[in-house]
Formats: sequence, structure tokens, C-alpha cells
Amino acid sequence: MKKILSVLIVIILLFSIGGCSKQEDSYKKEIVNIAGLKGPTSIGMIKMFEEKPLLGENLESEYEVAQSPDILVSKLLSKEVDFAALPTNVAAKLYNKKVGYELVAVNTWGVLYIMTQDEDIKDWNDLKGKHINAIAKGSTPDIVFRYLLEKHGLNPETDVTLDYTLGHIELAQSMVAGKVKIALLPEPFVTMVKMKNKEASIAMNIQDEWKNTLGVENAFPQGCLVVRKEFAQKQPDAVERFLEEYKKSIDWVNENKEEAGVLVEKYGIGMKAKMAEMAIPRCNISFKDAKNAKKSVEDYFKVIYDFSPKDIGGKLPDEDFYYHKK
Repeated sequence: MKKILSVLIVIILLFSIGGCSKQEDSYKKEIVNIAGLKGPTSIGMIKMFEEKPLLGENLESEYEVAQSPDILVSKLLSKEVDFAALPTNVAAKLYNKKVGYELVAVNTWGVLYIMTQDEDIKDWNDLKGKHINAIAKGSTPDIVFRYLLEKHGLNPETDVTLDYTLGHIELAQSMVAGKVKIALLPEPFVTMVKMKNKEASIAMNIQDEWKNTLGVENAFPQGCLVVRKEFAQKQPDAVERFLEEYKKSIDWVNENKEEAGVLVEKYGIGMKAKMAEMAIPRCNISFKDAKNAKKSVEDYFKVIYDFSPKDIGGKLPDEDFYYHKK
């Protein structure tokens, strides 16, 4: 009799444990993976890193900073990430590879500046015959700069000398040391130079030059946010919630630069707090959803395509590249 009772107790316990497991599974949260790229493109998301706002019932957000574009692209190719902040041209490349991501918003409207020391540069004509240090030949910053040179009657091959021998850090350090007189630099390196060399100054704001040259309201959409298409179809409310929180985060960053700088350092975005605080105004972080950013993105892609089709994946993205609210 004792043996029978023991067996019955074991059976009851097993069923109880099984029932609990099933109940726990029914409340198991789905992880929403969100990634930013180290640098200005991710600054606007920094308050979300800190607060991890709720995106929906049974959804839990995890944030990470990818240390290089290659690492982030690898995660996107394997569809490990649901939302990502990255360069807009990289988003186009992924779309043209049919990886399954849509552009859902633009977050960064150019971070490029011409810096000088011991040179009087006021307009494009003053660049004629000059030696200009730039970064990454064939990159989108280089394409934007060469496009603007041409638009102002300067041949990038013959009217100026473009020197690509130094990377971002080396170029900034050389300008700090007074070895470079004219340089095309992005943030946060502009701020780095200004903090360490009082003789260096910003001669031209490339974002303003883009707007004036093209006669448009917005600068070039250098950074964007993408969403995994399957996730957007499955969780449309979570996408809308994310966009609401993202816009709030960007607005907060622009209004609270000092506090935002502290978070930028805390989460390893690539700047110390003070540098981030000083750089934020020149990072041109502003939220515009896919629908309202579409024309600016198309104009930007046309410029890149004419110079280097491979930098947007060989063709202009079609209508399906742009996220539509479901």
C-alpha cells in the first residue's frame, strides 16, 4: 500500500511541475534585440539604452553597441537584430541583398565639416589649388564632398589635392599637432580637434552647403534606423511604440546635452562625456519617419549612385525599402 501511495505522489508531483512549466512558458517574454553602431548614429537612442521603455506586453528589450560596421552588418545578415541604427547607405546595401530590413526613420543629418588652421577658407573658390586631407576614399563622406566640389565648379581630380593617407584618428591628431592645414572631418573628431587646438576652426559646414547647393530643407540623411521586416509584420504596435520612444529620446538628447554626454560615455558609444556634450549640436540628430524622410533619402542615394553604385548595393532601392505603417 505504501508503495502504491509513493508512486501516486510522484505522478502527482510530475504533473504539477509540468503544469507550472506550461504556465511559465505562456508568460515567457519575447526578446527585442536593438543595436546601435559606435559613434554619432547611436547618440539619439541613448536614453532608451538607459530606460529600456516597454514596447508591449511580453516584450523585453535588449540593447547593445556594435564596435564596427562589419560586426553590426554580420548581426543583421543573420537576422539577430530587430532594430538597428546604422549608416543609410549600408541600409540600402542590405535591402538590395534582400536581407529583410526596412528603413523606418532617419536619425542623423550629416556630421561633416571642413576644418582649417593658418588658412583663410570662406567659400568653395578658396579651396582651389589646396591640399585637403580627407578620410576613406570612396566612402559616402568622400562622395558628398566631391559632389559638392563639382557643383561649385571644382574638379576633384585636378583643382584640389585630396589626400587619403590618414584615418580618422590619425588625421585628427595631425591637425591637433598643427601638421595638417585643411581637413574634412566628421564628428566627434571635429570636437576632439577643437578641444585640443585653439588655432583650429570650422571653415565650412558641409550640411549647410548641401542644403544650399541642392535647395532643400534637410541636409543629407547620413544615419538611419532600420527594422526587421518579419518583426514589423508580427509586432506593428511595438514598432510604433519604439518610434514614439525613439523620437522622445532624440528630443531629450538635444535638450539635455550634459546628461546625454554622461550616458554616451556610460554605454560605450565612443566619446567621453564632455566631448559628447560639445559634439551633440554638430551631430545634427533629428527624428524623421520613413514617409517624411523619403525624398531626402532618394536625393542622397541618387548622388551616391552617380558616383559609386556599389555603395548602395548596385541599384536605387524601390518603394518597399521604406517602412509603411501597417
